Amino acid sequence: MMMPDASDSTEFAASMKAGFATEHDSAMLMGIGGDAATRAHLFSHWDEVLPHRTLVGSSRPHVFEDRSAPLEITYEYAGEEQTLDGYVERNHVAALLVLANGVVVHDRYRLGTDRGTRWHLWSASKSFTSTVVGRALHTGVLDSIDDPVTKYISISGGYAQPSIRDVLMMSSGVNFFHHQGTPDRKDMYRQIWGRGRDLDDFAGELGPRVRPGTDFNYLATDTHVLSMVLRAAYAQPFHQIVQEQLWDAIGMAGDAFWSQHAEGDDGHAFGHACLCPRALEFAHLGQLYIQDGVWNGERLLPEGFAAASGSPRAPFQEPSEGERGYGFQWWVPWRSSGESMALGAFGQMLWVDLERGVSIAQFGAQGGDDSPDTNPEDVEETHTAMRAITATFSSSP
Repeated sequence: MMMPDASDSTEFAASMKAGFATEHDSAMLMGIGGDAATRAHLFSHWDEVLPHRTLVGSSRPHVFEDRSAPLEITYEYAGEEQTLDGYVERNHVAALLVLANGVVVHDRYRLGTDRGTRWHLWSASKSFTSTVVGRALHTGVLDSIDDPVTKYISISGGYAQPSIRDVLMMSSGVNFFHHQGTPDRKDMYRQIWGRGRDLDDFAGELGPRVRPGTDFNYLATDTHVLSMVLRAAYAQPFHQIVQEQLWDAIGMAGDAFWSQHAEGDDGHAFGHACLCPRALEFAHLGQLYIQDGVWNGERLLPEGFAAASGSPRAPFQEPSEGERGYGFQWWVPWRSSGESMALGAFGQMLWVDLERGVSIAQFGAQGGDDSPDTNPEDVEETHTAMRAITATFSSSP
């Protein structure tokens, strides 16, 4: 497969930004990149699209033991035997890395990626933001999960009412929609990506819809408000908080970058998306949760925060048959047994199995001409494939 070169990537990035600046950005968002090869190149060159700040690999990196080996796995789905190779091909998986009991047991790369590739996680970035919320709660920088967000930030409209717990649960009650409603994420991206508007301001203009804590409504702005709370509580830029409280704290070995709406100190990183790490750092986050927030013998997250994050916190967050539920900025698969997921558009996924000690990082290049949806994978098959992997390496029955 011929991959786009650097000039193609730069040209496409420029056209993408121009597209978001118009009233015709819906097709741009849903059909981004055209084909899997172009999307893969774009997602691995996201630093050419938007301003960003760099997260620097820790000066005391954690070195995972590397026993990576080929992985031949089959599983039953839809009455037929499926292979992991087939799953990877059908779902345009660009990278797959498996940590089992803290050891790299498998990694593979496609569509022009390798171990050094830094990739746009899209909404899977949300789970990194919520992890830093856990750090702040454990150290007392945030007093309580039940504090109103207005204890830390000045914000009006719909966000004048919810608590930190409400926005962690995607139950802020704010009048905004991921899709199938107005205003929606296309309105948001048109402004913040196409026109460089601060997402702080956009979020502050949204009104109330229902009482906070009464329903589930998946919103980019809920997570961004969490990043605003963290910036105020730490009195630091968001990327610096992530650097100190997560990257340095658990020894993330590789550099990463996080996009923001403007260059340098004038910009605010998007709390909900646009973190671009390597696959190893993506899986590394899962290992922190597997260890219940303890790293090198030091507790970094409140006891039980990891399990609480990956399990429904209210009836309206429970998964229905074949569908996902939600916790604290982590998705919960149907029939979960200690399993949760950080998910992003186009097939980004971190599958974490707390009981079996397995963390699986996936980079995806789905969508575009291959599907009208940015998340076209069959949900139940994806869960089945991930469970087949964890069963292979599980340290528990």
